[in-house]
Amino acid sequence: MQLVETDKHSSNLNSPPSVCEVLLYAIIPFLLIAAGAMPATAIVILPITLPLLYLLYKRFGPYLPLGCIAVYGVLALSLNYDILTVIYCVTLFFAFCGLAVCMQFLPAQYLLAAAVAVVFAVVGAFVGVGIVRGAEGVPVGDIAARYVVAERADPVISYLARDYYDGEKPQPDEVKLKPTDVGYADAAIKSLSEWAKDDFDTYTWYYCIHCGALLGLVGFFIATGLNGKVSGRGNSRFTAKIGSMRLPRSFLWTMALPATVTGLLLGFFGGYEALSATVMHAFCTLPSAFGCYTLLGYFASLFRGKARVAAYIVFGIIGVVAVLFPFASFILSIFGVCDCILNLRYWTEYIRS
Repeated sequence: MQLVETDKHSSNLNSPPSVCEVLLYAIIPFLLIAAGAMPATAIVILPITLPLLYLLYKRFGPYLPLGCIAVYGVLALSLNYDILTVIYCVTLFFAFCGLAVCMQFLPAQYLLAAAVAVVFAVVGAFVGVGIVRGAEGVPVGDIAARYVVAERADPVISYLARDYYDGEKPQPDEVKLKPTDVGYADAAIKSLSEWAKDDFDTYTWYYCIHCGALLGLVGFFIATGLNGKVSGRGNSRFTAKIGSMRLPRSFLWTMALPATVTGLLLGFFGGYEALSATVMHAFCTLPSAFGCYTLLGYFASLFRGKARVAAYIVFGIIGVVAVLFPFASFILSIFGVCDCILNLRYWTEYIRS
């Protein structure tokens, strides 16, 4: 009797893909086409694409998702060469490899698994930027400035240029143009390109760590949710649940406090504001945001049925917003620190009981 039940369970795990799963696979090419055709929007597309590639890996093994990434890179670069495509393709490759490694070889060690997923994605971002820097032969700030000017017809860049120019305070001897004035578009693009040069010269490390880390975390959390629900050739050994993950209190004095003190010293006494922001973001804000994501996963697990699905969708949207806006990560990190100190899960269960 036990043997029959085991065979039945195994058969369910290896059942053919459902219609919904097949539709998710069908979305992958369109997402990659959109990322290649409009690279300025790929930063929103990648956090959606990475979990779908992992789902493909879970069902069919590594070769199909790696082939998708390779085709995306080759076609996008040959048909529409863009430096952002280089960065995103390399980052996506590293992030996928990190996700497969941490899910395959790190059972239940969620802190180490999350660190592996994040480190792979961040390294991918740095490697992508390094390839572009070597190919272009000029500093990253100059590359960013030239890219803004070259892609001025892109709707996203055009909107950002107008928005930045309208919100910028004019110099004492500068005449601020209106949208109806001649030369407004040129002035807006010039203003944005100057900002991009200064900003990316200073904060390249910050942006690589921010975008790479959050891409890795989004993939890590969704892959964790998929484990146990989908089986195939890419069987995972990772068994932890999102709601049970939590930052230990030792994080406060081993990482958060030293990073905060170091960041303050660098900012106030050393004059290294960019390095200060990068250190605090990498070792304090992002790990604390991880704690908040796990707390959100715990709250989502309290719902049942369609409400739980809706809660996880909102959870994913919050993750994408955090990728786009670093300030959102800072807000999430506050709740993560609160959970680390107070153990909000314990008090929630206490109130419920």
